[in-house]
Amino acid sequence: MHLLSLESRGCYSVRLRLLHTANARTHREPRFNVTRRAARYALVAVLAAPLSAFALVGGAGVVSNVAGSSWAGVGSLKVNSSYFTATLIAPGYVLTAAHVAQGAQASNITFQLEGGSAIAASEVFVNPGYTGTTSGNILGDPTKHADLAIIKLSSAVGAAVPVYQLFAGDLRSQTLTFASYAGSATAMKTGSNVVDGVFTGTAGSQQTYLFDFDGPDLSSNRAGDGTLGANVEASLVGGDSGSAAFVNVDGHWELAGINTFEAYFSTGPTTSGAFGTGGGGIVLSSFQPWIDSVVMVPVPEPTA
Repeated sequence: MHLLSLESRGCYSVRLRLLHTANARTHREPRFNVTRRAARYALVAVLAAPLSAFALVGGAGVVSNVAGSSWAGVGSLKVNSSYFTATLIAPGYVLTAAHVAQGAQASNITFQLEGGSAIAASEVFVNPGYTGTTSGNILGDPTKHADLAIIKLSSAVGAAVPVYQLFAGDLRSQTLTFASYAGSATAMKTGSNVVDGVFTGTAGSQQTYLFDFDGPDLSSNRAGDGTLGANVEASLVGGDSGSAAFVNVDGHWELAGINTFEAYFSTGPTTSGAFGTGGGGIVLSSFQPWIDSVVMVPVPEPTA
């Protein structure tokens, strides 16, 4: 089977919580169980979480994100009255979570880099594979695939602002570094975690990643190895939808994922952001063709 790659021993289940808040409604989903080696996943519920200012928990806390910083191409995304995160993937285009932008009018969306002015959106492209459900997943995969949206901006940002290349490698066991503006137009938080497992689609391509939030000892470890340490290990809570997950490749940062959900394991706890919970998001390498189809401007054929 090509469901998951986890080194966890013992059985557990996971329930997922979307990180979005606007128009939130709690609902129950069917329960599924699957055993692969020693890991068991069960979808218990998908819930909307309350927005929390500066939501990313753990990590380095609020950091300066001025021009020239590694994250200068990451900004706040205001959708209606809520603040999320989006990341530049091409001049004039930013990437976020579909469940953040779906249903919102472009006129109600703005993108703002730290220290800059808000830029209005002109168009919203939601991935056509996003359904907001687990329909079509391999049995036991509780994650929602294709949760991506591209926002076209009404004007370009400055030429000095970084545009991020997508990470094309295998995401299993990679260290991710997060950048999130959850709940704020001006304060960004960062932190890191290690991918403990990936879910694949029926064709075998990596779709979503999962990690746990480890405390100072192994008592809160739910998958993989232990903590990255204080002021480094981080996880997601309400409002972190659309935040960026980077991988460092030979000294430069590549965008590997977009964070979309919290995770709760059967051994507990069930408190948002506590050690022993977790999170995850969308593996971007599998969506490169769709991204290119939106952001790449066709070159006109030469005329005679």
